[in-house]
Amino acid sequence: MLEEVSGLLDAPDVRTSDAELLQRDGLTPGTDYMGARTVTLTMLALDDHELPALLAAFAPGGEERPFAFAFPGVAGGTARIMARVRKRAVTVDRDFHIGRRRVTVELAATDPRLYSADEATATVAVAAPREGRPIFPLTFPFDLGDGPSTRAAPDIANTGSVDTWPVVRLTPRSGEVRDPSLTLVHGGVRRRFGTRGLQVGRGDALVIDMARRRITLNGSSRFGQVESTSQWFSLPPGASTVQLDVLEGPTGVTADVQWRSAWM
Repeated sequence: MLEEVSGLLDAPDVRTSDAELLQRDGLTPGTDYMGARTVTLTMLALDDHELPALLAAFAPGGEERPFAFAFPGVAGGTARIMARVRKRAVTVDRDFHIGRRRVTVELAATDPRLYSADEATATVAVAAPREGRPIFPLTFPFDLGDGPSTRAAPDIANTGSVDTWPVVRLTPRSGEVRDPSLTLVHGGVRRRFGTRGLQVGRGDALVIDMARRRITLNGSSRFGQVESTSQWFSLPPGASTVQLDVLEGPTGVTADVQWRSAWM
């Protein structure tokens, strides 16, 4: 029996970068960032078999794991956080001996966002196929116009209230792709993530994790091949588009964008 949940819908602690003013009142305003989230669960085990199961399910330590919950009207109805058990307490008192074992568990989530339980995916394609031809010299991003070969970019909707970070996967089915790049377009603002000197062959797996600032090819880091002007972008609330481009590659190059809507 779940008695109480605290911290799940509270605002997490704020990490402020305000600076003191020398010989003056007040502070110089800086940027505020959210800290970690701590969630406390208070439960009652009413059966002799429930307490061992609770202790096993909420064993402290280990890596962060999904903790799913459902409250009507909160974070789309069904959501989750990534957390690990930091503390666990079992009260041994008179109630314990009459079959009411109270268990208190503290979960720590380094990411304070509440994420949709369902992961969304969209497939983005190169706007105009290169068909393996080099396109030197051009400056990216560029406008390919509305010709017959242009493909409409799918809407990528973050239905939450705060930015969320996507993961992009590119696995060519044929040929070789050179220097792939991604451009986020939201509210008329463009943010571009590009690579230089990167080749992705048939069957290779290029994974770009925007949240962790991590880019890997078949599991090996390719961080050194990220362009110096690149922006690791998040998906703001509302509808956005992500455009895929390559310096050179075959027809039909696509990438999968995966994300979860996020709330705070």
